[in-house]
Amino acid sequence: MKASEVIKGIRASVFNSGKYVDLEQHKEPAFSAPLSSVQIRDCIYVPLFDPCGGRMIPIPRKGDRCARFSPLARTRTAFREMGPSWVMSPISGYVEDIVPTDHPILGRLFCVVVRPDSSVPPLPTVQHSLSSMTTEGVLRTIHQAGIRDEFDGEPLIGKILHARDHNIREIAAIALDDSPYISSALKTVSEFGRDVTDGITVVLKAIDGGGARLAIYNCDEVHMHPDADKFGFVKPVRMSGGFPLISKFKRQYYPKGDFLPIGVQALRAAANALLRGIPQTNSIVTVSGECIKHPCNAVIVNGTPLEDVLRFVGVNKVPNYVIFGDTMNGVTVTDLQTPVPVGTRAITVMHSLRPPAKTSCTRCGKCVTVCPMGLPVYLAMRHVERGEEEAAASFGAERCTGCGACSAVCPSGIEVSDIMRRLKKKRRSQM
Repeated sequence: MKASEVIKGIRASVFNSGKYVDLEQHKEPAFSAPLSSVQIRDCIYVPLFDPCGGRMIPIPRKGDRCARFSPLARTRTAFREMGPSWVMSPISGYVEDIVPTDHPILGRLFCVVVRPDSSVPPLPTVQHSLSSMTTEGVLRTIHQAGIRDEFDGEPLIGKILHARDHNIREIAAIALDDSPYISSALKTVSEFGRDVTDGITVVLKAIDGGGARLAIYNCDEVHMHPDADKFGFVKPVRMSGGFPLISKFKRQYYPKGDFLPIGVQALRAAANALLRGIPQTNSIVTVSGECIKHPCNAVIVNGTPLEDVLRFVGVNKVPNYVIFGDTMNGVTVTDLQTPVPVGTRAITVMHSLRPPAKTSCTRCGKCVTVCPMGLPVYLAMRHVERGEEEAAASFGAERCTGCGACSAVCPSGIEVSDIMRRLKKKRRSQM
C-alpha cells in the first residue's frame, strides 16, 4: 500500500448524542490476540521530542554507532533542578541521518534515523533500589527516563511536580479504554499488572506517600484473567458506562479533583526506569479497525514507521483513514513513513467514518455536560462564532484534555474539540 492511498487528512471523530456517548465496542479481536512485537523492516525515525517542551540537541553524528538505551539527544537547558531531558535509542545500530520532520502529533522536529545492527551491544542498565533512594533521586530518574503519559500526552515528571506543589496525595492508575477500538491499557494491566503496581509505588514515593486506585474499564466483550483484580494495596475499581468514562470516575471517587491520574503504561515505564534502569522506548499499541486483517496489541518501539506496523498486521482493503488514536479523538495520518512515538495508545485503520452535516451552535449545553473538566464550552463557541478567539480562550481552554467528547455529542456536528485545542494553544502562548 502506498502513502498516497491514505487520502484523508482530518481529525477523526464519530458522532452520537446524549449525556454520554454509548459506543459499540470492537475490542475483543485485538485484546484476545497474543501480545506481539512489530518487526523493523529497515530503519526507525526516533523523534527528538522532549515532553517538557525543551529544545533537543542531537548527540551522535551521521555514521556513529549507537547502543540500545544510549543517548540520542539532550535538551539544551535543564528542567528545574533535575538536569536535562534525554532521548534514548530504542535499538542498537548505526545513525544513518538526522532529518527534519513534520509530525502530526509532535509538530516540527528532528528525527534520528537509526538502522538496526545486532552486533552493537546494548548499553548496560543501572538498576536502583527504591528503599535506598531519596525523593529527589526518584524524581530525577523519572525525568531522565523521558516518560510521556499515554493518558493525556503530558510529561509524567511535570504531573508529579504539579501534584507535589498542590499537596495531592492520591494516585489513580487509568485503564479506562472506553473508546471503541482501544484495549492497550487493559492489555497492559492483564500482562504487566505487577509492573503497574510497582510504578504506583514509585510515584507514591515521588509525592511523599498517599493512596491509590486502579480504574479499569468493565466491558462485557473483554474477559480479563481473574488475577487482574488482585493488586495488593491498590484498590481496583471496575467502571462501566458511556464515553468519556473518566468524568464519571472523577465525580464518583474524587469530586474535589484532588487526585493524580496516570496512564498504566506510564506507571509501568516509571517502574522500568527506576527498578530496571530502562528508559521509555516503546509503547503497547492497539492496532485495529475495519481494514486490519489481524487486530492485536503490539509492542512498538519509538520511531517505528507506520508502514512497518501496517505491514506487520496486514491490511485487507485500502484505508481512507489511518488514525493515531481512536475514532473518538485521534489524528489521521497521510504519510505512512510517519514514526510512531512513545505514548501512542492506538492505531486505528478505517475505510469510512460518518460525520454529520455541520450547522451553527444551538447552545444546547451537551458539550458542558460531558466535559470531564466542566468547561463552559458552548460559551467559548459563542465567542468563536463572533471571531473573538482571545475571549473564547479565556473560558478555561488551557485545561482542555482533548478527549473529544464535546465533538461526539454535538448535534450540530461542530468539531468542538479541534477548536478547543486551537484555543488551548493560543491560551498557553499567552500565559
